[in-house]
Amino acid sequence: MKYYPPSNHIYYENSDVAINKLNIKDLKLITEIEKELVVKSYETLHKELDENTIFDEKYLCKTHEIIFSSLYEWAGKYRSVNISKADSMFCPYINLESFSNNIFNKLKNDNYLKNYEDILLKDEFVKKLSYYMCELIVLHPFSEGNGRCIRLFFDMIVTFNGYKYINYKSTLERSDYILASIDCMETDCERMKEIIDNGLIKD
Repeated sequence: MKYYPPSNHIYYENSDVAINKLNIKDLKLITEIEKELVVKSYETLHKELDENTIFDEKYLCKTHEIIFSSLYEWAGKYRSVNISKADSMFCPYINLESFSNNIFNKLKNDNYLKNYEDILLKDEFVKKLSYYMCELIVLHPFSEGNGRCIRLFFDMIVTFNGYKYINYKSTLERSDYILASIDCMETDCERMKEIIDNGLIKD
């Protein structure tokens, strides 16, 4: 389901396909291309990961840009319109900068979650991950691709701490992740916390 902004529509007319550099208007084809780009982006960011990696706002934008820059002009850039999906209205674009700064200042104070290699700290780690994931879901800073970008962002954080990528497969297939994301809009992170806890395994 596409987003509904009030202006500056990013989709081709009467289509769920975002206007793209390749001028592809077939939803199935563009979806397959995006899947391949996500896989390649995981490989690229994983190879670059080291002790100097900072999981800040700049890094979030970088993840989005790496995934989508070959397709979309707005890759890696915060949106400039309000967007909604179904009954969920995401952070007003006029507040994106201030709200984002607040989230990433908190994350900085938590040392970007870089101190959770000890399996004994898993419960605390899961709590922090679910909190920040919900915050970024509510922020929804990009015109499209927010879920994929946010999951990639946090998968790099858990990898940094010696965990495998969070396994969302079954929750995405059953729409549990979507329901958890809707809960985040109501400041309820419990369902997302459960998904992360079940999907987080030491490498």
